[in-house]
Amino acid sequence: MELKAGVLVSIRHFSGTKLFKSLVLESNGDIVWVKLVEDIALLNCSIGDPIVLGHEMKDEIYISSCTLLDMDKPRNALKVKIDNLEATTNKRLFVRFPVSIYAEATIGQSKTKNLAMVKNISFNGMMVHSKHDFPLYQELKFDLHVGITIQLKAVIIRKTKDTHNYEYGLKIVYTDVHTPNLLKRYLLLLKKEQEEFIKKFKES
Repeated sequence: MELKAGVLVSIRHFSGTKLFKSLVLESNGDIVWVKLVEDIALLNCSIGDPIVLGHEMKDEIYISSCTLLDMDKPRNALKVKIDNLEATTNKRLFVRFPVSIYAEATIGQSKTKNLAMVKNISFNGMMVHSKHDFPLYQELKFDLHVGITIQLKAVIIRKTKDTHNYEYGLKIVYTDVHTPNLLKRYLLLLKKEQEEFIKKFKES
């Protein structure tokens, strides 16, 4: 589903506290240039970061998990690659919910906190990017910073590396009965926020 130039979209990056209204400048398959309405300096982005892109098409709201490929500060624009796309009405949405969340990962009792970026999350697992090289099958403790801090344990079950980051597929290990409900409430809040933000495009 290719986005057309001129389409209004939302952008979310873990360094920002809100959704950013943006405009599609160019689109070629899954590669898209988007221009932020607000100053790009409000986002502290790096190449390879996860980005969430939201848009409406045929009265359906979609959210896409993306990877940041390039930045053009004079044009106030970001170049992203759309990795996967989900409709918010999809009942299986929480199988893999696109996010851009700042997190800290630690091993065992270590006090060393390693920066990690959560790209998508479900009740059973998550995909995480980090510049730190963790061993496969290592159990990690995560602090997800989403306004509040959600603490999770997860085991690395898949590991790859690209030019900028290691990408980890992790299986969540719940040790607190309250954490699944806390995570569900957060994802439902993100879904509602995304839908309401996109709907405002029509009103403005």
